[in-house]
Amino acid sequence: MPDSDLSAEHASPNSSQNLYRAVCGAGALAVLMSPEADWQQPSDLTLASIGFVLSYLLVTSIAARLNRKVPERGDLIGNWIGNVDALLIGAFLAWLEFPLLTALVFTTLIQSNALSTGGISKWTKDNLSFVLGIAIVIALNQPDWNIEINQPVHVVTLAVFAFYFSFYGYQQFTQIRRLRNEVSTLREKQVSLKLNHYNLSKYLSPSLRDAIASGKEVKLATQRKRLAVFFSDIVGFSAIADEMDSDSLTAVINEYLTEMSKIAIEYGGTIDKFIGDAVMVFFGDPQTRGPKEDCIACVSMALAMKKKTTELQAGWRNQGILKPLQIRIGISVGFCTVGNFGTESRLDYTLLGKEVNLASRLETSAAPGEILISHSTYLMVKNIIICEDRGEIKVKGFREPIQIYRVKDFRKNLADDRGHLDFTTEGFSLFMDVDKIYNYEEKKVLSALHGAFRQIQQQIEKHTNGKG
Repeated sequence: MPDSDLSAEHASPNSSQNLYRAVCGAGALAVLMSPEADWQQPSDLTLASIGFVLSYLLVTSIAARLNRKVPERGDLIGNWIGNVDALLIGAFLAWLEFPLLTALVFTTLIQSNALSTGGISKWTKDNLSFVLGIAIVIALNQPDWNIEINQPVHVVTLAVFAFYFSFYGYQQFTQIRRLRNEVSTLREKQVSLKLNHYNLSKYLSPSLRDAIASGKEVKLATQRKRLAVFFSDIVGFSAIADEMDSDSLTAVINEYLTEMSKIAIEYGGTIDKFIGDAVMVFFGDPQTRGPKEDCIACVSMALAMKKKTTELQAGWRNQGILKPLQIRIGISVGFCTVGNFGTESRLDYTLLGKEVNLASRLETSAAPGEILISHSTYLMVKNIIICEDRGEIKVKGFREPIQIYRVKDFRKNLADDRGHLDFTTEGFSLFMDVDKIYNYEEKKVLSALHGAFRQIQQQIEKHTNGKG
């Protein structure tokens, strides 16, 4: 529940009490002024009484405002002020020697206010204070009362009027108390739901969790979308796991999966599942930045994961893992069927399609520390990421050989590497990887470069002569 609602909940009783006190104050002032023959020149006693009433209203109003800022103390002090109100009203009526109409009106206000704001408990305390105020004035003043029914109002009518307002006030209090109990119960349920949501959120990727929280209907439904699919695992982890105790194994795998998850979330991927040390992530659903941007984000994530795994090596060596743990990664891009699969009672948000199988096959075909991507993936990222052509390989489940590429790094990171040259403009494209040029091909490459240089030089001379 928002803080504004909580403050309103505490402000409402204070507002009711302020209104009640203002009505009683206005009534007292009217009663004090009514006997005066000349309202412009009231007696000193009347002026003092009016000053006291106004001062009391001001002080209690300030006290109510201050206590509103401290909810846990506000109710207690509010009840004390209510007791003082009742005591002063009792003293005031006794001092006036109980004029019937005035006494019934003020007594009705006390009963109604007490029952509506505090129930039987407050009603008992306020009436005790009311009687105490009367007793104090009687003890000090010892009036000679002679009560007469001389008002043009029937006693029975006033009694019915007083009973109605008192009963109505008690009903209001009962309803308010019930509503407060319901609010308290709802607040407890809200806290419980937040805790459950926090626990359940650990089983979902943030993008999927946000999609569910947005109010989308959860049902058996799928759709065809172009996605980037990522698979990775730790090479030889099963053999290493057999040599580790359970605590060390748990620490290593949890640290690895935690770091990989952070990177996947950072790049906007949807974590599909963990299978032991294997990780499956996809880009493009439930949120997408476009096929090309999704693909670039996926390959960028793979490079970040590879770098992070290298950084984790030092900590793993301290835990007795001497053999370096390396990951292998496979990525493919294409149309997949994505959505909720399963039954009405048990759903799994995942994807199906040949691109999923291809990404998995590329991952198992990759060497330790290698990132293999499909040809469709390469076409999406080639302008930003340098990839090495690895030719074609036979992949289980695919009739035709698959063209694959090995991801090396971002072009900006290899710009100072003299072994690589990459330049593209309108009508000209050059990419060179010196490490891939065989010695018997070097003269052919040099000849091609010289030929391109001569043609460009002739074109420049032609343009120069044309201007001359």
